[in-house]
Amino acid sequence: MNWTQILGTIVVGSPAALLATYGLATLLSVQLSERVIARLTQAAVWIGLISAVMILGIMLATDTRHVPIELGNWVNIPEQHFHFHLKFVFDRLSVPLVMLSFLLCGIVGAFTTHYLHRERGFRRFFLFYSLFLLGMVVSTIGGTIETLFFGWELVGLSSALLVAYFHEHLSPVRNGLRVWSVYRIADAAFLIAALLLHHMTGQGDFEGLMGKGAWPESVASITANQAFVIGILLLVAAMGKSALVPFSGWLPRAMEGPTPSSAVFYGALSVHLGAYLLLRVSPILELPW
Repeated sequence: MNWTQILGTIVVGSPAALLATYGLATLLSVQLSERVIARLTQAAVWIGLISAVMILGIMLATDTRHVPIELGNWVNIPEQHFHFHLKFVFDRLSVPLVMLSFLLCGIVGAFTTHYLHRERGFRRFFLFYSLFLLGMVVSTIGGTIETLFFGWELVGLSSALLVAYFHEHLSPVRNGLRVWSVYRIADAAFLIAALLLHHMTGQGDFEGLMGKGAWPESVASITANQAFVIGILLLVAAMGKSALVPFSGWLPRAMEGPTPSSAVFYGALSVHLGAYLLLRVSPILELPW
């Protein structure tokens, strides 16, 4: 493995390790102190951010615009023309957004350690927070449509759980379910698009779908009619995630969650995942009729 592969694995591994730590602590009923949680969160964010910055430095120094990180097939169903290929890509689209994700989540994490000090749900918040951070990182650097969808789902799940954070009251739970219901519609459109792309091309790798060139110079490998169907489905997915009409009703309800989640998740990062998705598949959308 070269340095970019090592650093790329660290970028994904740091939020994954944070989620695993908080998840195991919850399952084993280990009460981590607020100070330990704050330091673990800061360490994971700093490690991921520094690794992403170092990858950017290597790309600039070597004039490289496309750095793939291959982690192999995790699911393979030849009869159905489907496989789950775990791949991450660092390019001019993903690197700025993954750095922004680490930066904003780090700022909000530092603020939350004081804002929720001695709250009963302090540990629960940071469990959902780590789930969101991992989802954002996986979504932004996902090199295949199924990898991006995996991160997309993690972001949606953590968002709904944070809207219903104050679950002792009826209104947050109802609004959390409303958010989750809207996400189901958008995610169904995304999933159908991913499956259709697999049947059309036999793969979900963006490099295969969009051509060999680095984003955004690549050209899609499907026909214009196929691109129209896929584009409509992905547009519906983006509209649901980004709270665009007619799916905009969930966004005011998301304010039921704690202030830190409302600020970074619905005001800064998660609502922009729809726009990121359209940028990632822009070669499909640009196919001429």
